[in-house]
Amino acid sequence: VKRRYRIAPNLSITEERNSGSLLLEGSRHKDSSRSERDDLRFLTKSHVDAELAKMRNMNALEAARAAAQAVAEAEAAMAEAEEAAREAEAAEADAEAAQAFAEAAVIALKGRNASKL
Repeated sequence: VKRRYRIAPNLSITEERNSGSLLLEGSRHKDSSRSERDDLRFLTKSHVDAELAKMRNMNALEAARAAAQAVAEAEAAMAEAEEAAREAEAAEADAEAAQAFAEAAVIALKGRNASKL
């Protein structure tokens, strides 16, 4: 499962207790043309520090597994970014075509109105 991580802004102790220190954002709103996005995970500094402490205590096999997983996640993120770039280019082309159509429609309407006078 791919996840996106972001360090949360500093939270007060009461905010951490009330909301939990790991905040999950619900699924993002999506258009029918967009693929479903993963939830974002917001991590506090203490969570990042705990993960780093785990990494320091890993043996070579655990570190290799973690590295392989990180590489796989990075490759998946790159593939997703490439797909998003393709979608953005297609959307830009659609927008340009719509703009050209709108401009042509305006010119046609102006010509029609001018011929009536």
